[in-house]
Amino acid sequence: MVWRKVMNPSLLIAYFFIFVLSAVPLFESFIIVPLGILSGMNFTMTLLIGIIGNLVTLLLLIIVIERVKNWYLRRREAKGKNTSGKSHRAEKIWHKYGLPGLAFIGPFFVGSHFTALMAVILGGSRKATFWWVTASVILWTAGISVLVLFGVDFLALEDKQFLKKIIE
Repeated sequence: MVWRKVMNPSLLIAYFFIFVLSAVPLFESFIIVPLGILSGMNFTMTLLIGIIGNLVTLLLLIIVIERVKNWYLRRREAKGKNTSGKSHRAEKIWHKYGLPGLAFIGPFFVGSHFTALMAVILGGSRKATFWWVTASVILWTAGISVLVLFGVDFLALEDKQFLKKIIE
């Protein structure tokens, strides 16, 4: 019985959209997952699929940006150019708050993808950036999703699940 509910084609399409929209920058998982929960989708499945969708593109972005950054730095070094004043200011901010601060504050304001981009450009390693931003995405998404779940229960909005009729 449970397997048939999971294999429902309209439910699979809804989870696919959660995955895809969570993977798109600025449609972050901490925005899409609560919308899925409000629409009547399973909390755990929606949370996991949304986080995985966000992290897949995050990992790809970090790998690409690090390679572009290394190429750019080698090119600047070959031309003998120095760093600009803006670079020094950005480095001062980076040293003051560090990767953990950026990873946990950034997604709320500019999204996890742009936060990872900034972290790699400012000097964060690929591995450290991925793990810190991953922890941030998981905490932000889970935290907001739990608040939405309890808010829905508290406000008695469970009967307003707008996708429930379509999914079942």
